[in-house]
Amino acid sequence: MKRLPIGQSDFRQIRNEDAYYIDKSLFIEELMRNNAQTLLFPRPRRFGKTLNMSMLSYFFDIDHAEEYRALFSDLAIEQSEEWKHQGKYPVIFLTFKDLKEQTFEDALESFKLLLSKYVNDNFKYLFSSSKIDELDKSYLHKVLMEEANKSKCQLFLRQLSEMLKKHHGVAPILLIDEYDAPIHAAFEYGYLPEMVGFMRNFLSAGFKDKDLITKGVITGILRVAKEDIFSGLNNLATYSILDYEFADKFGLTQAEVNQLLDDAGYGTDRQNVADWYNGYTFGQVEKIYNPWSILNFVSRHEEGLKPYWVNTSSNKLIQETLPKIDAPTQELLFDLLQGTSVRARLSDFTIFEDLYSGDSKVVLGLLIFSGYLTTDGTALDPGRLEYKLRVPNEEIRIMYETMLARYLKASEKVTDNELLMALLQQKPKTFADALKRYLLHSFSFFDIGTKGFLPEKIYHAFMLGLMAHLSQEFHVKSNRESGLGRADLIIYPKDPNNSKGWVLEFKKKTLDDPESLEELAQSALEQIHEQQYVAELNGHGKTDIMCMGIAFDGKQAACAF
Repeated sequence: MKRLPIGQSDFRQIRNEDAYYIDKSLFIEELMRNNAQTLLFPRPRRFGKTLNMSMLSYFFDIDHAEEYRALFSDLAIEQSEEWKHQGKYPVIFLTFKDLKEQTFEDALESFKLLLSKYVNDNFKYLFSSSKIDELDKSYLHKVLMEEANKSKCQLFLRQLSEMLKKHHGVAPILLIDEYDAPIHAAFEYGYLPEMVGFMRNFLSAGFKDKDLITKGVITGILRVAKEDIFSGLNNLATYSILDYEFADKFGLTQAEVNQLLDDAGYGTDRQNVADWYNGYTFGQVEKIYNPWSILNFVSRHEEGLKPYWVNTSSNKLIQETLPKIDAPTQELLFDLLQGTSVRARLSDFTIFEDLYSGDSKVVLGLLIFSGYLTTDGTALDPGRLEYKLRVPNEEIRIMYETMLARYLKASEKVTDNELLMALLQQKPKTFADALKRYLLHSFSFFDIGTKGFLPEKIYHAFMLGLMAHLSQEFHVKSNRESGLGRADLIIYPKDPNNSKGWVLEFKKKTLDDPESLEELAQSALEQIHEQQYVAELNGHGKTDIMCMGIAFDGKQAACAF
């Protein structure tokens, strides 16, 4: 099998090295047949945005048309009528994926360096062009020498497009990759207004004059509020993961994954791979996979199924947003974590300031467009952007559980490791004591309030989050059918020679509940026996079983075992 190009996003390098390439060249056909002059594609990270943009750059490039034609040999675009566009346009291709500075001043300096290097590597020939006047050459020289001020940097796309049109006689293709990476950094480090203003002027100057570009393509993770960033762009069409067009052009389809697994000799792993990495719906195309996870799984097959994509980023934006959500949205997320599809409304653009307030539609939109949730397909109410949402796959579910456990991380007085060790050693009294202290010191994440409101499902999700670290060596099953009903949590080792097992049942004390916490915990324990929840464990040969009923009330808990 050919080498897998993990981490490579340069189309020419992949093709010249004859690395494994999944043909996405019909993206070009769909792009050129679209009526919009400028198209925005918000997609999650690691879904092939930069590689696709690199492909576009090499396809259209007029300066190396003959050299780059061979890169597309045997690809589907060769058979398309749109092949006529190959090598016909000057191209401007900038990616901002590495612009993540901690201050606006540093970001501007990095921006100047990026533009300078780009001119030096690609457009020094314009200095000797008889079609370019001296004023334009003077501007380009300032950019090259990193002497352009903020205002002149903001005019870069417009000025360069104008020069390229003069020199080549045809308006360029304008490609901007990961436009929102600097905006994410600005949000994280506290200079959002300055960066939003800068990017708005930079993009609008480059894209608003329809005579200076043939086609424009912008990619990013989010669609930042249109009135802020894209107000100056004429004829902009946005195609997000909710839209039908271009739905199969980013990420891998089921057929593409099947072919890759077959080529690697791992075709028998299809179902396990689907459980772990499948689950996304883009437009009406179901079973879209994250390429990063699939390529890593195939490359590191001996390591087995494990999270790859969720470990490639700090998830900083998600981590800072989730603690701010209100109680109803918390409940909704915990329903999602337990495998339930929920009906909810989304916002299809992101106003970063609204993330501070925990606005439900904006938060859910952030999770959808970042790849941490997906829809079940067709909108239930298109006008209000109302969809059925779900967690895409096991990889993302583990991320939520791990993140939840991190949010609930207690003080130094007790740790989740202490809890897990007590559980695994089947020391119920030690576990009960540690759990009480853990709740007392770690539950500030939740909006419990003076009334102590917190539904049972949130305590359930809390316990599930604590067990996230066990998933490599243990089966952790939530609300699994067993015996005569469904146990809240069943845990047992993957090792068939280990006879241990655990059954946990949870109860939440209500305001009008006459039972004490201790009585409620005992009731949960009795339910385990009455409903024969140990049946599944017995079926797996587990006979050394700890059963525990746990009752919660605010930051208090009682255990019966």
